[in-house]
Amino acid sequence: MKYYIQRQLNEYGPYTLADLQRYVAQGNILLTDLARSEGMTEWVPVSQVLGNIPMPAQAAPTPQPTGTVYGSAGTEGTMYGGTGMAYNAGQPAMPMANTPVPTDLHWALVLLIGIFTCGLFNYVWLIIEAAYVKKIKPESKGLLFIILAIASGFFGGFMGGLLNTMHRAAGPNPLGGILSIGSIVLYLIAVFQMKSDLEDYYNRVEPIHLQLSGVMTFFFAVYYFQHHFSRIAQWKKTGVLQPQG
Repeated sequence: MKYYIQRQLNEYGPYTLADLQRYVAQGNILLTDLARSEGMTEWVPVSQVLGNIPMPAQAAPTPQPTGTVYGSAGTEGTMYGGTGMAYNAGQPAMPMANTPVPTDLHWALVLLIGIFTCGLFNYVWLIIEAAYVKKIKPESKGLLFIILAIASGFFGGFMGGLLNTMHRAAGPNPLGGILSIGSIVLYLIAVFQMKSDLEDYYNRVEPIHLQLSGVMTFFFAVYYFQHHFSRIAQWKKTGVLQPQG
């Protein structure tokens, strides 16, 4: 059974019962915090959920960077960035798995290189992004659909033009158009598969509460994903998580 934690109107989770026990023992979750399972309709104190369940041995505290928490200088916490928002010591932790760090390349640079290469770089970069998603979630099909979409688009453009030239007297050949439409459909399947995989991984395995916009994914997937990959890369390197923006 999965549990959610609420503190000061902020919601965290889901966590297993073992996670709750461990975080309470470490001091990251307080017994006075509110908890609710997926089958519960109301929030109850964590102490009521745990009841008489024995706590695991307390682990050594994890060093936290020093930051400012809403006007309180020198309070220990994990900073979100320059907004003044931070996790207080004792708020639910964000476990950081030993997974590959995504490429930390600013999305504007990806856009600029894509313009200078007439969009070809965008295809390459989208493959790199899909490959990263597959590394953290091996069952992801995003990379496969991206490769199929690119292959379908190039093959459709080449073969459609060739066949139209060869059979001009017989009228336009629809093969190129069909493959081009198929390429667009495969692309959309790929990027929304990546969106779903990223949200699942970064809300379950490494819960940084990642929420991706469907509109931004539809129109600007390669740049939008890279913006968040840069945030994740900086978080893994420094422990500081910038706002989603």
